[in-house]
Amino acid sequence: MVTRNLFLTVIALAGFSIAPLAYGAEDTPACMDCPTLLPITPDSFFMGAPPDEAASSPDEFPRHEVTISHTYSIGRTQVTRGQFAEFVRATGIQVELGCWALTQTGWQHDPDANWQAPGFPQTDDHPVVCVSHQDALAYLNWLSTSSPRTYRLPTEAEWELAARGTGPQPFWGNQENICSYGNVNDITSKNKVARAGENCIDGAMHTETVATYKANPNGLFDMIGNAWEWTSDCASDDYTNAPTDGSAWVSPACTAHTLRGHSWTDAPGPVRIETRYALPATARQSMVGFRVAAD
Repeated sequence: MVTRNLFLTVIALAGFSIAPLAYGAEDTPACMDCPTLLPITPDSFFMGAPPDEAASSPDEFPRHEVTISHTYSIGRTQVTRGQFAEFVRATGIQVELGCWALTQTGWQHDPDANWQAPGFPQTDDHPVVCVSHQDALAYLNWLSTSSPRTYRLPTEAEWELAARGTGPQPFWGNQENICSYGNVNDITSKNKVARAGENCIDGAMHTETVATYKANPNGLFDMIGNAWEWTSDCASDDYTNAPTDGSAWVSPACTAHTLRGHSWTDAPGPVRIETRYALPATARQSMVGFRVAAD
């Protein structure tokens, strides 16, 4: 499993101009409760970080070219608490109690916390958190049986291509712009959690309503911040022998999976599209949710 320090030293991001938004039409939701998806144009890109990038981590090496030639679509937003609640109501599933929550003294396991009570106020329009990889798969299986479409988690490569979009990187430009594009650990929450925040303002203490901030160049919301997102890939120490066609990196012995995208707990300085994080498939944290994909 990847060992990842989420609380990296703040590194100022290089400044870039913001690419104009230009993205495909929304897919028609396959059912009343189905998330809205957006198509992603197949493309080639370099995945991972160059060895001289200051904020990089060993699990982002080696940088390698990936060519995604298949068409796929990905959720316009993260799955919301309301959407997950519909799944729970329809199936009668009992999601286990217990979730790791961030407190003034650091991360602590709350045996009574769950997706309905993650340790802070939420509405049905916030991203669902305190859900494990297994919980996400159960939701996707139910969603697939409720519609003519087969839903799944995105692969790491699919997620990264969707997050990048086209044009200069990172898509939010200078560091001070990031609070316009995502819910991170800003000045609103710097005095409430056990780490230093930044002096940009996104206005949220914890999670925020999905699609509150600006979309990325692919028309997707919260690809940076709000909640970390599960992917279908197994956790790996680095990219040695990683797939180059955009497929998931899986193994029968896999017990942990990779997450992407950062969350409300991450200070803006080290927030990067390339950043990887991993957790056991059974883990639940108040900063972790997911986004759907489909072919």
